[in-house]
Amino acid sequence: MQSQQLETKFTVLPYPVTFVCHYLEKWADLLSNDNQLPDPNTIPGRIVTNEECWIIMTYLHLKRRNLNVYLSNKFVEGNICVASALDFGIKQKTFSSFVVGCRSDGPRPALCDIAIVQNQANIKSDTDIFIPHWPQPGLIKRDSTRKNRISNIVFKGSEINLYEPFRSPEFIQELENLGVKLEINGLHKDKPVQWHDYSEADLVLAVRDLTERDAFVKPASKLINAWTAGVPALLGPEPAFQHLRQSHLDYIEVKTHKEALTAIRRLINDPGLYEQMVMNGQKRALEFSTEQIALRWHNVLSTQVASLYSNWCKRSSISKVANFAMRAVNQKLAIRDADYHRAHGYRPISGRYT
Repeated sequence: MQSQQLETKFTVLPYPVTFVCHYLEKWADLLSNDNQLPDPNTIPGRIVTNEECWIIMTYLHLKRRNLNVYLSNKFVEGNICVASALDFGIKQKTFSSFVVGCRSDGPRPALCDIAIVQNQANIKSDTDIFIPHWPQPGLIKRDSTRKNRISNIVFKGSEINLYEPFRSPEFIQELENLGVKLEINGLHKDKPVQWHDYSEADLVLAVRDLTERDAFVKPASKLINAWTAGVPALLGPEPAFQHLRQSHLDYIEVKTHKEALTAIRRLINDPGLYEQMVMNGQKRALEFSTEQIALRWHNVLSTQVASLYSNWCKRSSISKVANFAMRAVNQKLAIRDADYHRAHGYRPISGRYT
């Protein structure tokens, strides 16, 4: 249900905004009544894909705040349309719409008039706008009765994405010797994903052997969610994490399983440090609350997007089509470039070139 609290601080947007969801049929049961839109925090199991995280969740948060936003499975001619850049392409012929593309982990969205990026390293022009990812919907915080206990370390993601030495039998045994168990919360065919549940997590682990170029598109979500959940984090040297780091209490950076074991022993032996990291994380998380991200979206749609859209409306149809043709070429090049650099390049974690 709509909440009175959600109606504050938000004025009507200068122009209506359409959120484009190609798989709208999946949401028919939830979106049939604008007056009873679900809070994304009540349906975490249904918000998994890129489109669900960026389009459905943003639409719900803004619509529940009574903003003039709409949902469609098509790009609306002449309108501001927000779409997942991974879920549309040249075939959609979007030249008649002003497109705001949410880049996520994908290639540079050359087809878009504006790109929403989740990592500040991806800001390359005045049409690239940084908006942090929404907090994990339905996040269940760590059980406070666990206090300074450290017995569970969790990786929130698919097992294949955790750097191999951190899932080796040797590392698992070293953890067991410390009384600690590793839990990987990835996608499984036989059970729902548990990315939102930190109730029994004592430490968050996230070390991925990414190429340098691939690391530059990843968000800081694993760190922000750990802060929100009240769980200290052991993270690899990814740019998004490093950009947010203000002190040693924000997280512990590790590259090897030996460094991780040293950090775990330190936290076990120094419960005061553990508590300081939890308290610091709770303060830092306030910067990335749902309310703060909603305000950020409202500001971007009201200012930068509105201004550029106003100028776009003055352009001729021929100019828009010609610009689209040029962007289509650049889009193909961007996809090719991203595919190559995701697999090839220097990997800071392992020190390998691939």
